[in-house]
Amino acid sequence: MIKIFIFGITGKMGKTILNFLKLNNIFNLLGGINKKNCLNLFKNKYNLIFNKMNKNGILIDFSNFNLLKKILFISKIFKIPLIIGITGLNLILLYYIKYISTNIPILLSYNMSIGLNLINYFFSNLNNYLKIYNFNSFIIDIHHDKKIDSPSGTSLMIFSKIKNINKNIFSIRIKNIIGNHIIYLISNNEIIKIEHLVLNRNIFILGIFYSILWLLNKKKGCYSMYDIYFSC
Repeated sequence: MIKIFIFGITGKMGKTILNFLKLNNIFNLLGGINKKNCLNLFKNKYNLIFNKMNKNGILIDFSNFNLLKKILFISKIFKIPLIIGITGLNLILLYYIKYISTNIPILLSYNMSIGLNLINYFFSNLNNYLKIYNFNSFIIDIHHDKKIDSPSGTSLMIFSKIKNINKNIFSIRIKNIIGNHIIYLISNNEIIKIEHLVLNRNIFILGIFYSILWLLNKKKGCYSMYDIYFSC
């Protein structure tokens, strides 16, 4: 069985992952932690759990970027692969992830849905044409009003893929919207509109499922959903 430990287990994504694991007998949830009990992270009971996970174990982080350094430390010390799904990461944290990934496999993704990564793949292959044919762009980033980071990690990910043209992000926070990203590509003569709307969090669970199975076979390195969806 694949052993799982979840950081952020009582959050929206944590609860969704928890429900998914209960329905799949190939997984064994060994524990989880939230922001209220994160100060106990280095107590013996958690060390015993992490010791059991250095074979066929995965850490999943949907907590908060303030905890990430501690989680990366645990991942390195106990040699456990790590899936990071949090956003709001600064350059120092990104550098630290890269450094830790020289010892263990890490998957970092701001959005694990197939559709959104297909959109990113689209931009990665068409940037030269967007520049040649004079397209500008802007991204509308819509999420629920409890989301902390603005713009979202997903919109920043899209932003990074659209190269060599003028681009802007507009963030809107509305109650009960899981995630909605609208990209406009605008020339003097036409407009292209691309929209990705999340109907429920199950699409992220599918991405996590693929990530767990894929990451278990890796020795070390920093990976993205690109490696999972498009490397075959």
